[in-house]
Amino acid sequence: MLAGFIVLMIACLFQGSFGLGMKNYRPFSWEAFWIIFSIIGILLIPIVWTWIEVPGFVRYILATPSWVLAIAAACGFLWVPVGSCGFLWGISAIWYGNGIDSIGLSLTVGINTGVGCSLGSLIPLYILGTLPPTRSLTWLLAGMAVMIVGVGIITRAGILKDQQSKLEVSRVKNEKFVSGLLMALASGFGTAAMNIGYTYASRASALAVADGINPVSASLIAYVIIFASGGFISNIGYALWMLNKNHTFSDFSRPGSSFAWFKALLTGCIWFGALGLYAKSTALLGNLGPVIGWIAFLSGALIISNAWALKTGEWRGYQRPKKVMLLGNVVLVLSVAIVGYANGLA
Repeated sequence: MLAGFIVLMIACLFQGSFGLGMKNYRPFSWEAFWIIFSIIGILLIPIVWTWIEVPGFVRYILATPSWVLAIAAACGFLWVPVGSCGFLWGISAIWYGNGIDSIGLSLTVGINTGVGCSLGSLIPLYILGTLPPTRSLTWLLAGMAVMIVGVGIITRAGILKDQQSKLEVSRVKNEKFVSGLLMALASGFGTAAMNIGYTYASRASALAVADGINPVSASLIAYVIIFASGGFISNIGYALWMLNKNHTFSDFSRPGSSFAWFKALLTGCIWFGALGLYAKSTALLGNLGPVIGWIAFLSGALIISNAWALKTGEWRGYQRPKKVMLLGNVVLVLSVAIVGYANGLA
């Protein structure tokens, strides 16, 4: 179990850091950056990494009952295809990237975490059909509640920061704040859909384990099902549409674009590196890995992203909002500790 949390913390580091690549990718347009990110991070790396560890992974997907591949849980009690979960996530990933552009890294990740963590952990708990002992469940729900409070505090810090910027004549008013806030909120539902879809698609991973494949390696198969279907189609489709609409095909060969290429490639690698390690940690954490691991994963990533936001100057000149944001991070650390304790009781 300790190994699971160590792997999970590394995944948090990657997840909290990949957003840096989305902050400044000039001379690329957003759509040029997103096409490279989608091909590398959403399509190729999941397939290649899974193939390296489980060369015959396709046969386990094909052997999975069709109803499992066709059904996944979404918000409330609505049932949609697993590919649709990937599609929902794909749309949310676009909102996530645009949210960072509009309202910054820490606030986008904070709002996304609050929605994605609550729905993305409670619904898989229902899907798994195995409730932990009462004491463990109580601590788990308490940890989730503390996490949501922490996210709320960080969101409040972002709102205070925006209000302060509007009061200062020397600062440029951020007219994209409201739309960015809505995109960050909507992206949280897609983040939840990803973990819900992963929980269902893990049935394919279970077939591989039953065939003697290491559970840590087999955990990657579920992501291929999600990302190689709706996830990739929605992301690449929208980016290509924007590329055609804005006539930005020349971005790929503009002077100085070599660094943008490198940044897009690296961002894709770090992004799926985070999810691949998260998948492995769920296998190491036990039966409740997709529930407990998800809470700790998103909370830890939020802490890391806020650390990067401080480092890159997002909070420079905003002393009061920064103090509120730091308080929120302390609350998040507490929530991760509570969740870890709950896992030990399970």
